[in-house]
Amino acid sequence: MAPHRTEHRLPVLLITLGALVIYLFLPNEVTFLPSWVIPAIGAIVLIPLVLSNPRRLNRETALTRWLGIGFASGLAAVNQVYIVLIIGELVNGVAKGPTILLTTFGVWGTNVVAFSLVYWELDKGGPIARRVKGVNDHARQDFRFPQQEADSTQLWTPEFFDYAYFSLSNMMAFSPTDVMPLSRPAKALMAYQALTGFVLLALVISRAVNILT
Repeated sequence: MAPHRTEHRLPVLLITLGALVIYLFLPNEVTFLPSWVIPAIGAIVLIPLVLSNPRRLNRETALTRWLGIGFASGLAAVNQVYIVLIIGELVNGVAKGPTILLTTFGVWGTNVVAFSLVYWELDKGGPIARRVKGVNDHARQDFRFPQQEADSTQLWTPEFFDYAYFSLSNMMAFSPTDVMPLSRPAKALMAYQALTGFVLLALVISRAVNILT
């Protein structure tokens, strides 16, 4: 896809709203805030972002840039708190199998979305800078996609779905698959996400199954 072809708002918005809805259904036993607080704060932050680019992502200000980064980072940070709470429930021996499984599933899914947003906002100055000439043209490239290796597709630029896919694969494989991190921040983020994926899938779920049996 050519760089001047900007991304559509709808896919990012729908997936993000889906992640916020998941928080409403997490069990009360493993929460640190009322279930409505995180979705409400997320919706408030999303409003100016959607109003600034309601259909296509083609305009950016310092405020919307920092709101986007803050939203992605905040969502990722909230998930890390939930991971600590889940581990605490297991260590203290008060965990209930169904509760831990449901919470782990929700946190695992929202973690995929959260890191998708972080990568999407990080790489080459964000979704607008990657496609709109004159907006942070000299931003650092943090990830290298296979399509960018081919001479015939030099104009190809990743969209949110591409970052969501490799966020999902990193959570499941615990390592890069087809997308390579180029910068140290990108490597650190992917390594940490892989660690959280390992904790949730290998440790927490296996322990929860033992509780059920």
